Amino acid sequence: MFAVVVAELIFVLPIAAQESTVLDLPGLDQPVEILVDQWGISHIYAETEHDLFYAQGWNAARDRLFQLELWRRQATGTVAEILGERELQRDIGTRLFKFRRDLEQELNHYHDRGSLIINAYTDGINAYITQTEQDPSLLTIEFELLGITPGHWTPDVVISRHQGLLSNIGAELATGRRVAEIGAEAVKHLSTYGPGDPLLEMDPKIDGDALSEDILGIYNAFRRGVRFQPEDIVDQSRRGDVDAFAMLEEAALDASSVVAYDVEQDIGSNNWVIDGTRSESGFPMMANDPHRAQGSPSLRYWVHLVGPGWNVIGGGEPSLPGVSIGHNEYGAWGLTVFSTDAEDLYVYETNPVNPNQYRYRGEWETMTVLTEEIPVRGEMPHTATLKYTRHGPVVFEDEERNLAYAVRAGWMEIGGAPYLASLRMDQAKTWEEFREACNYSNIPGENMIWAGRDGTIGWQSVGIAPVRRNW
Repeated sequence: MFAVVVAELIFVLPIAAQESTVLDLPGLDQPVEILVDQWGISHIYAETEHDLFYAQGWNAARDRLFQLELWRRQATGTVAEILGERELQRDIGTRLFKFRRDLEQELNHYHDRGSLIINAYTDGINAYITQTEQDPSLLTIEFELLGITPGHWTPDVVISRHQGLLSNIGAELATGRRVAEIGAEAVKHLSTYGPGDPLLEMDPKIDGDALSEDILGIYNAFRRGVRFQPEDIVDQSRRGDVDAFAMLEEAALDASSVVAYDVEQDIGSNNWVIDGTRSESGFPMMANDPHRAQGSPSLRYWVHLVGPGWNVIGGGEPSLPGVSIGHNEYGAWGLTVFSTDAEDLYVYETNPVNPNQYRYRGEWETMTVLTEEIPVRGEMPHTATLKYTRHGPVVFEDEERNLAYAVRAGWMEIGGAPYLASLRMDQAKTWEEFREACNYSNIPGENMIWAGRDGTIGWQSVGIAPVRRNW
């Protein structure tokens, strides 16, 4: 197998390093060595698991700090703090869809020691940020242009769902609007719904005319990419600097696409694997081609992690510990999108006397209501009111019709952080162990392929979707 042969070379041969760094920072158990090879890939050698992921976080921050800062602000709903009122709806949406369940259970879903690993990773990011506070010359020019400094990370930033890698709810709402306009049978002639024959008729209790409202406005706002404008540059004399503005734009688009589902889905991806009986070498061969738009810095972040129980190399994301696509000493794996229907839009009748109550199974239930202060550049902080039904965040209220709409999404469940369950895959030694690891990969839906040194090949679809008992 080509990937495995490459793996053996990487793990055995000495690395022609262009740069060598020995980390000996507060928070590390022992010094860690980082070798950067001629391709710019970091090879991290640590004596403990904690130090391995601490160093990975530190190194990601060293290489991708501005990208990480944009990710952090999108994840925490603080983009308006630097870009003003035009980003307020994004921040409201981010906070509305914030993961608010048991954080320890969430972190340990992705690995048996997930909490320790993710905390070590964020500690490493923060260690580098602390260094920039002591030496601002370490900050890249994007921070200077915007007049900002990076904020510290917490584990809830790593598991953010601010672009949840699913988007079928918009298509479902569009279908509902068309059905309301021209009828179910006519809609079937406009789109392909095979291989099945789905029932498109809407529940007669749903007001079809009401679907024309901007029901998903807040949902769409927090999932779109960040875009800069010339006035965002604090030095007015540089607002006409085309190169400076282009630098911000490119960095923003890439940070926003770290988990941008539509890019990968729309332009297609492919992966394939064959066993040794079909290859000249007699070993399995695999290829993985997840199509993504090019960016600078890129979406993927290559790294080689070596520590007790870990020896894995491949492409991950700078915001996550571990490797998403790669190989270890035992096998290689790749992925492409496998679309799953894991989003639903709920329509409720609300109480005319109390709009914070909705009817569920014949009874009035009271929404959970939270308020949060959102900082806005150049303005007073905005007080956002966030409402939730038993099913999920309320995205729209139609006061005239006494209706409310809420989203229930698979990515709001435990284990909904994209790609983070690859931590378990990174340590798989057999196809069976890899499949077991796949059970924890809930979001996004993926076609996972495997090629093992023992000659085993395999394909496994992953992803969650609700059991809809009303079908």
